[in-house]
Amino acid sequence: MKHLSSSSSSTYVIHHEKLDLKIGLFDIRDVFIHEEIIPELLEKLIRNIESVGYLKHPIILDEKSHVVLDGMHRVAALKKLGCLRIPACMVNYENPFIIVGCWYRVLKEANATSLVLQAIDKLGFSSENVHSIDVDTLGVPPVFAALQGLNVSFLIRSNFRNLREAYNHVKLIEETLKSNSVKVEHETENDAFLKLKEGIVGAVLLTPKLSKKDIVETALSGQVFAYKATRHVIPARPLRINVPLTLLKDEKKTLEQANEELVQNLKKKRLKLMPAGSIIEGRRYEEDVYIFE
Repeated sequence: MKHLSSSSSSTYVIHHEKLDLKIGLFDIRDVFIHEEIIPELLEKLIRNIESVGYLKHPIILDEKSHVVLDGMHRVAALKKLGCLRIPACMVNYENPFIIVGCWYRVLKEANATSLVLQAIDKLGFSSENVHSIDVDTLGVPPVFAALQGLNVSFLIRSNFRNLREAYNHVKLIEETLKSNSVKVEHETENDAFLKLKEGIVGAVLLTPKLSKKDIVETALSGQVFAYKATRHVIPARPLRINVPLTLLKDEKKTLEQANEELVQNLKKKRLKLMPAGSIIEGRRYEEDVYIFE
């Protein structure tokens, strides 16, 4: 696959066949997260960033709304570290190649279905045994989630006014399970059902799919969804831009000057394209990845 890069004084642009990736620095006060921050993950990330002295990967940002599509904890970490600006890869969120998926919750226990049903009952939610699950009904009141065991299916119901509240219900189920020492993991839709079929997990908790409109409107309103409410599949992303904290904190430089320095540093690096499916630092990427070397 061919790719081209270009730059101005303020942005470094990678021209992928499906979208442009525009890398630059932004005022950290001007970006909006859409998922909640988990304190333990935040503290771990802060320690990691402090130890190396730079931010390794940029956040992914909608260029129109400045809503963060990927990198909520990086935003929070840099704020805690006193950074004035944040490295971001801007994309056009309206691009049809950018897809919003779900993170399904999975449990490995053999009696996972029973454990989830017990949590549902404890929380005062209701469940209905059904022949099959239509994922399009998830998020349509009163159905906020569904449960799939190996040979059984359930719709999970409770009152909710919007999808943010629906995900808060999902969060309550997760927290109830974890309080009983049941480990809950997150998988893509396909991987969750594949692992269920192979007997690797005992049950899958299906969650509602959010629209881009839901995400932008919620973020701009100052509210957030529960952790792991969205999974953005973007055709390509840049990694390892390695922006020093000194540049992100420098009060003497204007944003324009800081961007000029970033662009000059990126232009000195070699850009390596790794195809979708590559495993980098233990993570499998569903998209093409551009690595700065």
